Amino acid sequence: MDIAVVSQTVAGMLAGEGNKPGQAAEGALVPVIVGRVRTMFGTDARSVDALDQTLRDEPEAVEELAKALTWFARRDQGFAYELAAWAAQAPASGITHHVRAGRDAYVAGRDQSVINYRRRDE
Repeated sequence: MDIAVVSQTVAGMLAGEGNKPGQAAEGALVPVIVGRVRTMFGTDARSVDALDQTLRDEPEAVEELAKALTWFARRDQGFAYELAAWAAQAPASGITHHVRAGRDAYVAGRDQSVINYRRRDE
């Protein structure tokens, strides 16, 4: 599992994109994610601020939130698995998949990484 990619996906799910925060994610999932992330961040003011800014749809904060999620996930394997489960629930619409392989993509499946980006034009 690529924790950085999973963290970026979850941060993107929480981004407002000019609409209601987290509209891209399942409605009931967003409060669960926000509550768990706040608990995980605890008194880390910088990370909590990145979360709050992301929820207010400040695009530059999404990257900062993704970095914070990655940092915490690398220190807590349980949290990393939670992030992966949330990222798996990201809607497929509005997401572009980019595949990069270390060798031939047809024979090197174990060397591939998938990066998900949200499209801004929707």
